[in-house]
Amino acid sequence: MTDATASAAVSPSRPVYASPFALLPLIGVPVFLAIANQTMVSVALPSIGADLGQLRRLPWLVMGYMIALTVAGPLYGVLGDTFGRKKMMLTALVVYMAGSLICASAGTIEVLAGGRLVQGLGGGGLMALSQALIGDVVAPRDRGRAQGNIAAISVLASTAGPLVGGLMVQAFGWRAMFLGTLPLALLAMVVLAMWKVPAREVSAQRRFDAGGFVTLLALVLGVTVAIELAGEEGRRWIAAAGAVVGIAALLGLVRAERRATNPLFPPALFAVPAITRASVMVFCHGAAMVSLVTTIPLFHAILRSDGAVATATSMLALTVSLGVAGFITGNLVTMTGRTLLFPSISLPICGSLVVFLSFFGPDMSRPALMATYLAIGLSLGTVMAVMNTLVQHMAPDAARGRAAGSMTFFRSIGAVVGTALTSLVLFMVAPGGADAGAILNGNHAADTASHAAWQVAFQATFGTIAVFIAIEWLMALMNPVRRLD
Repeated sequence: MTDATASAAVSPSRPVYASPFALLPLIGVPVFLAIANQTMVSVALPSIGADLGQLRRLPWLVMGYMIALTVAGPLYGVLGDTFGRKKMMLTALVVYMAGSLICASAGTIEVLAGGRLVQGLGGGGLMALSQALIGDVVAPRDRGRAQGNIAAISVLASTAGPLVGGLMVQAFGWRAMFLGTLPLALLAMVVLAMWKVPAREVSAQRRFDAGGFVTLLALVLGVTVAIELAGEEGRRWIAAAGAVVGIAALLGLVRAERRATNPLFPPALFAVPAITRASVMVFCHGAAMVSLVTTIPLFHAILRSDGAVATATSMLALTVSLGVAGFITGNLVTMTGRTLLFPSISLPICGSLVVFLSFFGPDMSRPALMATYLAIGLSLGTVMAVMNTLVQHMAPDAARGRAAGSMTFFRSIGAVVGTALTSLVLFMVAPGGADAGAILNGNHAADTASHAAWQVAFQATFGTIAVFIAIEWLMALMNPVRRLD
């Protein structure tokens, strides 16, 4: 191990581990935390809304986490390349724990959303650094299997997340859900402190791209504010100002990255057509997947009057199948060398099923509904293992951390924009003026007109998600890297 580690310090591209399974003890718990956190909170949204009110603001509990993930991915990519993965992963775990404590003690939606922002700053680091570590120490052809292992962790997290979250919310309240993640974060810190992380040659260029980071933050916040407030009377001028800020920040980011000595997004990286199209695809994938996971609990609470446990058990079919599909696809990439073949076939099926769900989901039996979720998850889950493997294969060694961080960025900003757009569509079409607690407890169902109006609103929302999937499929067809050597 010592000789291999020393070699890796000289040549980061040389694999250290003969088996991709050797990394599991090191990255397993951090990846589990980052993934489970998303599905747990989604299941709890109706309970949080019934307690704190402000139904229109509930999507911010998902968006806040994803906004922070958007910023944290490329940030930790640069810091990991510069200062080392282990040090920055420990930092990310501390930030994640601080966010969990803020969430558990929150008394308003605004404070809870702030805690989710802090959690996301930690979770984004855990995901980006884990992906970069795979690129550092696993041979290129074996990275598909390593991505399959990440997907296996995703299966476990996706299974435990909604189920444990639903049970904890029903038994102890939604605050206990945030406190329950702290022991796992402490365990991850102990394992990371004890585990010998392979050394690598860190970047000699330590100047941080402050201009890129500031413009990136302005871009994310400007676009999110523009979409979020576009549907609210009296606040559209704020939405317009947010759009102006977002456009100016985008232009500033492009300029800053061209002039930076240590850029967050190296222009040469995105000069590769395969990486550019993969970035668009990952953006749409994040928009579709997180919008689904955010919309479905509200769909169950409002149109089906399901409680937290019933919603969680139904969602297991979706969340588990997403991870199972990633595990299978990652291993198929390693065995066959083929990449975009799998999402090119599966994504049209996924889009069709989402449209089907929008029309027939409210009246379907639970087994039929779970079967639909299973098929959606198996088809949508083929994407990320392929994209991460493809980008790691195409990125140069010196920018691999930034490449991994960029994939986290595009997936996360896609999730933010997608969730903001779908929530905008949902609440613009839905009837207004009702009490949030009554709606989320299903007490409006006796009002036939209100129930029908909510059903139309969810049809429009699921239709928006289907559009994201269609664009994702188009990018899969256009990507030139169809096979790895």
